[in-house]
Order: sequence, then structure tokens, then C-alpha cells
Amino acid sequence: MSRRAVIAGVGHTAFGKLAGRTAWELEAEAAAGAVADAGLEPADVDGLLTDPGPAQGILDGITPHFLRLGAQLGLAPDFAGSELLGGAGSVAIVERAALAVEAGLCSVCLCVYGDSALSSPGSYGYGRGDEAAFGFFGAVGLHALAARRHLHRYGTRPEQLGAVAVAARAHAARTPHAQLRQPITIDDYLDSEPVVEPLRRLDCCLVSDGAAAVVVTTAERARDLGRPAARILGHAQAHRLATYTSPEHFETLPAARCGPRALARAGLGVADVDVALLYDCFTIVVLLQLEDYGFCKKGESGAFVEGGRIGPGGSLPLNPSGGLLAEGYGGGMLHVIEAVRQLRGEAEGRQVPDAEVALVSGHGLGMNTHATLVLGR
Repeated sequence: MSRRAVIAGVGHTAFGKLAGRTAWELEAEAAAGAVADAGLEPADVDGLLTDPGPAQGILDGITPHFLRLGAQLGLAPDFAGSELLGGAGSVAIVERAALAVEAGLCSVCLCVYGDSALSSPGSYGYGRGDEAAFGFFGAVGLHALAARRHLHRYGTRPEQLGAVAVAARAHAARTPHAQLRQPITIDDYLDSEPVVEPLRRLDCCLVSDGAAAVVVTTAERARDLGRPAARILGHAQAHRLATYTSPEHFETLPAARCGPRALARAGLGVADVDVALLYDCFTIVVLLQLEDYGFCKKGESGAFVEGGRIGPGGSLPLNPSGGLLAEGYGGGMLHVIEAVRQLRGEAEGRQVPDAEVALVSGHGLGMNTHATLVLGR
């Protein structure tokens, strides 16, 4: 198919505390990097989709995020918008860009995530509607309930949550731009202070300033650019719009519907996945996704992640750049970028040998939203 969508360019800023730089400046840098990486010029961009981080918001007064960023970049796109799906937003806008490119609504769609959350105190202290009356502020309380249920119901041990954090740091040690590169041990994990029990500090993702962007275009256009592109083989979204009061809220994520659909559209199964880029806002979310995507049976993810299986050199390398737990909080767009680099063979010291299929997930809004991409070489 000549209009089959591919990811042709990637770009991101540094991640960490970038005091003195606005989210708009960071997004402009990431966008320029992605366009240049694709071998294109800004004038070639006729689509713009954005995923503003939580410290920005999707509206500035009455001005949508994409409108202000597009004006800053000097764009006049034929297709534009901003997404509000929380941590699923970045994967979702890449999916929407693929749909637009394949439908002929635009030919070069720039997808941008950015935020300055680390330089904006209180970014994650938000209440959650009526649930705030019961003490839910931020995402950690909700995910702590999910972790508590998993430990109780399946006998999952804290050390098994810790195995996810240890693997993330081991990967990040090979990632030059990672925000936290020092390795940790299980003892370090067990010694880290509790945040909302049973979750410890090392169960929680980083808070970062930074921006990341990708360029989606057609396979035909990409061939003329002379740069390797990652094919978008499958994609899907699934959401559950109930709250924690729903009995099944902590049992199964929307990933259980989303992942199999995306893989089926690609004509693949989990056994075909060479590298997994799973949204890791908290370690428990990684365990739940491994089960819901079908990498292991329900309740067996704790044992699955033991023994280095998801670490460097493991049978299922998971988030080889360190993910949200160690690389930096990139809203899910860094996961997309790492998948592209792995498929291009450009991941240098952390390259997964012969990586041909990558699975990327986004998870957001208090376990309500989910999006999946299946990418191929």
C-alpha cells in the first residue's frame, strides 16, 4: 500500500530539570529535531498533533495547545489537534496521525509531547473528581490500590515489583540521555521510602522537563528521504470509563482488549514481539500489562519478571532505554522513539539484536485509557 504509514523521524530534548526553559521552547526543539531526522523541512509538515503534559493543560485560556505550538513553529497544517488521554495520549496521536496519513488528510504529520513538570511545583497534586473526597490526589494512590490487590490476590511479592525497577535502571545505565543512570539492587528498592503503601519511591516514574516528537508519513514518501523508517503494522485503543468503584477496575486494564486487537491487525502475536515498550508510570502497571497483553497468565507476572527476563540480554527486553522509571517522563513518546531506534538498529550500546517487531503501549487517566502500536522494521 503506497499510503501505508511509517515513522520517518524522531527527536527529543534532554530530560530532567531544565530550569529556565519553557515547555514551548522544549517542544519546538524536539519538533525541529524530528523533522530534520526525517530529512524534511518544516514547510513539508502539513499535519500537527500534540499531547501536552499535565503541567501545561490542553487549553491556555481559550487557546488550544496545538494552535499555540503550531503558530510558534510557523505551520499552516491541513490536519491538527490535541489529545487528552493522559499517559495514553502520545501513542494515541501517533495512531491518529497514521490514520490521517493513510486516509490522505495530510502527508507529513508531526506528533509532539512536551512538558515542564519538574519546574512546575504541584503538577501532580491534582484531585480526581469526586474521588478526591476519599483522599485520591495524583495517580499514586489509585495505583497503590491496584498493587495491593495484586499482592493479596496472587501472592505477588514486593521483590517482584522491585525487579521491574531494577531492570529499568540496568537499561538506563546504557542510555546516555537517561535522567537516572546509576544501577540499583533489590536491597536498594526495599530500602526506598514508601509513598503510598505498598508502592515505594522506586516504584514511581520520574517527573521531568522535556519534549519528544516523531514524524509520521507514507512509506512511499519515506523511501525518497533516504532514512530508515519504522512501519506502523497495527494499532488500537480501548478505554474503560468507570472509576475505582467498579469491581473490575483493578483486575484487568483496557490493555486486555487493546493489545490483542493491535497485534491481530498486524497479523502477529506476542511471541513475535522482539522488544516491548510498555508504559511504566508505576511498576505494578508493567505487571498488569504483561498479563493483559498475554505475555504470561493472569497472576503470574511477578514470577515472569524475575531472573533478568526483562532486563538487558533477557528474553523479553522491556523498555531498553529505561522508560518512565529511569529514562525520563516523556508521556509515552520516548517509548515510541526508542522503538523506532531499536528497529532502525540505532540504539547503540542498548541495541536488542535482530529487533524486527516492537510493541508500544500508553496507559492513562487513572487506569481508564489505553493505546497500542505495533511497529516493524
